[in-house]
Amino acid sequence: MDRLTLAALHGDQPKGNATGVAPDLAAAIIAGLRSQREVEPPTQAQHFDDINATIAQTSRLITHLEEFRELAIIAADDTGPHADRKATAIATGFPPSRLYRVLDAYSRPRDRKDPEAVARPATQKKALEDAVRRHPGQEVDTRRAVAYLEEAGHPVTDKRARQLLRDLAASEVITKTDPSTATYRPTEQ
Repeated sequence: MDRLTLAALHGDQPKGNATGVAPDLAAAIIAGLRSQREVEPPTQAQHFDDINATIAQTSRLITHLEEFRELAIIAADDTGPHADRKATAIATGFPPSRLYRVLDAYSRPRDRKDPEAVARPATQKKALEDAVRRHPGQEVDTRRAVAYLEEAGHPVTDKRARQLLRDLAASEVITKTDPSTATYRPTEQ
């Protein structure tokens, strides 16, 4: 299966490109940007390995775009205390509860007009990453992750702490030491 190069242009000026893009994924990206309702299944990838490679590339793109969307939500919210969160929720297609979960994850106060509302430092993921880096060589489990996050002003449940640990492992900040428990150690740089 041939791979494609996608180029981003601003007018006639190149702004970047991506090589090695699966043709089916490229077609889906273009269709999505054109707001086409009908989604086509892969047609170029015919073999199992090619289809799985397309799936893997699609999954990486989705993860990246989800994080980009969250950062765009935060950027919209940062435009001022009168930024319309309802309009942001409509733009994302999120119900208000999901929008507030994103805002909470990035330490945005729910009531922006309250002068006493002070944003907590960093995101939960960043706060945990910083704590792990401050304690090199020390193993991190769910209990320790919860404690680190509470210290940073991010009280979380054990379930959320385990998800953040998995996220840091996926980012290769930490490595799992025991496959049967949520125990990790900092990855050597």
